[in-house]
Amino acid sequence: MASHNGWRDLTFEGKTAVVTGAARGIGRAVAYRLAGLGARTVIWDLDGKHAEKTTAELSDLLDEQGRKPHIEWSVVDVTDPDAVQKSMDKVGEGTGIDVLVNNAGTTSVQKVEAMSLDVWERTLRVNLTATFYCCRAAIPHLRRRPGAAIVNISSSSALVGGGGGAHYAASKAGVDGLTRHLARELAPDVRVNSVQPRTIDTELFQARYAHAPLEQDKLLSQIPLARIGQPEDIADAVAFLASDWAAYITGQLILIDGGRTYQ
Repeated sequence: MASHNGWRDLTFEGKTAVVTGAARGIGRAVAYRLAGLGARTVIWDLDGKHAEKTTAELSDLLDEQGRKPHIEWSVVDVTDPDAVQKSMDKVGEGTGIDVLVNNAGTTSVQKVEAMSLDVWERTLRVNLTATFYCCRAAIPHLRRRPGAAIVNISSSSALVGGGGGAHYAASKAGVDGLTRHLARELAPDVRVNSVQPRTIDTELFQARYAHAPLEQDKLLSQIPLARIGQPEDIADAVAFLASDWAAYITGQLILIDGGRTYQ
């Protein structure tokens, strides 16, 4: 039986992490946290310009803190299974992959009765099917590394609806189902968990609430911790779940909402 009586630092030194959709928002914060903790961090995004900019900005920030970051970026369309496979194999060749964070996603505000099939299918393709593609491509590389982990970015919408519409809620519920299944299928080699953010201050949040202070006030009144969540709040949870500190945690869906959902 393994013992963890000795002190262990929270570190990713010598590990490799892939973070999808990491040029902005939650993905950017996750990449920053993992790189700051020592991981070779590979940013994937469809927007090469922003991915390159984010890589440079995060590298500079960590350099200023006296760290030695190893951050890379690639343009990857996570809805293209061949591109995902080739890109994952390139990252994992030689040493393998320790952490996969499936963050890439999309949404829009749509009512079911007016929703086109194209919108429905694209949302599920980006949020759910692409997560499957990335997991499938990463598994052989993850299995080669002790303590490997997948963390999927889900949403509270999987529990309570919302997030723009049924297409988003259904896609994130699918991500949670995939998480629970993979946790069983990949055990004991790879741990798989998901986090469910709610009310996080991203560009999407700002676009919706920046010009609606009364709505923001109403929202704050529903959050027991009395503040809007920050991308760093999600990044900290992801880093924990991906680390050896969470070595006995798998198949879990962690709601991060400041207490808003269940009061």
